[in-house]
Amino acid sequence: MIMGYIIKIISDIFKLRNGRRGFAASGFTMIELLVVIAIIGLLASLILVRFNDIQRKSRDTRRVVDVDTLVKALGLYNNDFAAYPVYDGYITESDSLSVALKNSSILRSIPLDPINKQLDSIIYKYDYFSDGATFQIQYCMETDSVPYAQQGCENYAKP
Repeated sequence: MIMGYIIKIISDIFKLRNGRRGFAASGFTMIELLVVIAIIGLLASLILVRFNDIQRKSRDTRRVVDVDTLVKALGLYNNDFAAYPVYDGYITESDSLSVALKNSSILRSIPLDPINKQLDSIIYKYDYFSDGATFQIQYCMETDSVPYAQQGCENYAKP
């Protein structure tokens, strides 16, 4: 739709250009060049905004997959040791939960949040709590594009 308007404007510019006679017929006017540059700038900004949105949705999808992987790994750990690793804090690959999962050969590497740092007031890390009998993983989402998850940090995974 937008592309059709842009093509029409550019073709109208060329029609006007071809209809001229004399001195100005040998090149583009400054107005024509500015219109084309403005159109290209508008298209570039629209593409950039859309690309950022796609990246946020992609990171959210990865978060859901990562947390699901952790839940399944913790289920296997519980089957082997009849308890969940006791830990309260962020998953960092060097915490006691990560060490327990790696040492038990359930996971070779521990999934971390795609951002894995604090941005503004939101901490994009997986927060794990377990007393040994049960566990909970809290994580933040950037969008509400993933089913059964909401934007913000009120997302929890439990056994």
